[in-house]
Amino acid sequence: SDVAKNPYETKGADLSREYAQKMADFVAAGGVKGKRRAEKADAKQANSGSKKAKKEARAASGQPKKPPTGFWLYLCENREAFEKEAGSKSPPVISKVAGKTWKAMSDAQKKPFE
Repeated sequence: SDVAKNPYETKGADLSREYAQKMADFVAAGGVKGKRRAEKADAKQANSGSKKAKKEARAASGQPKKPPTGFWLYLCENREAFEKEAGSKSPPVISKVAGKTWKAMSDAQKKPFE
């Protein structure tokens, strides 16, 4: 009802006028409205390049790549066997089969890959 809304509407209107006055004072003192939002948007724009551009920049930086993990070496070496076992060449399926066998291996069996 209008009677119930009235106190909140008047309070909202008062707060809006107070905000407008404070913003006018801020701008008059040399502040820039929306500066923080614009800076954040600019930073986001600068960071968001294409995936290819990021990859090329990383390669051009000369930073060395991380070495492959023991599991990754094991997977690459035994991929054909896992494809036969899984009956599929789908990477997620092969990774699941390889992960199960890797977890079942003892530390001594994993040693050559690490």
